[in-house]
Amino acid sequence: MCHTGPSMAWVADLLTASRVILALVVGIAVSVDSWGVAIIVLLVAWSTDLLDGIIARASSGETRLGDWDFRVDVTLGIAILIGLSVSGRGPLLLVAALIVLLAGWTWVTGNPAPAMLMMAVAYGWFLPVLFLDKPTYWWLPFVAIPIILSLDWRRFFTIILPAFFKGLARLSAEESADSVPVLDEWA
Repeated sequence: MCHTGPSMAWVADLLTASRVILALVVGIAVSVDSWGVAIIVLLVAWSTDLLDGIIARASSGETRLGDWDFRVDVTLGIAILIGLSVSGRGPLLLVAALIVLLAGWTWVTGNPAPAMLMMAVAYGWFLPVLFLDKPTYWWLPFVAIPIILSLDWRRFFTIILPAFFKGLARLSAEESADSVPVLDEWA
């Protein structure tokens, strides 16, 4: 029998919080070209993201860090971008501008679309580097992505993608600052 009461909410919070540390490890590993560590820790981070959501939704108690899940995901993207830049694979000034502009825009407006774009840039830069450099285990993220999507496809297609497109629509519509932020609706 699976216990999914309020006591399980702390497990979801622990997984969310652990992802901050995992993000730092991934960023450092990428910055020093320690690809094996970066790949394995990235896969662990992705797994904690999948599991914290499943556990939080199954728990009858409210998690303390549920509202921070997206922000922690953004931290992982930021760590990857900084790591790639520090490793010499891109200009630090461009990366800093991208982070400040897109993550900052999300922080100020509550709209997840700019930060989601930033994460797309991070992974869109990271994955080709893996493919071209072909370090040990380079193929693991390419296998993990469809597995994770297949396990959480409903949430991806009914919540995450619609939040992204709704966020883009709000950006283009230039809604007033007093409108309800998309990020709050996503939680």
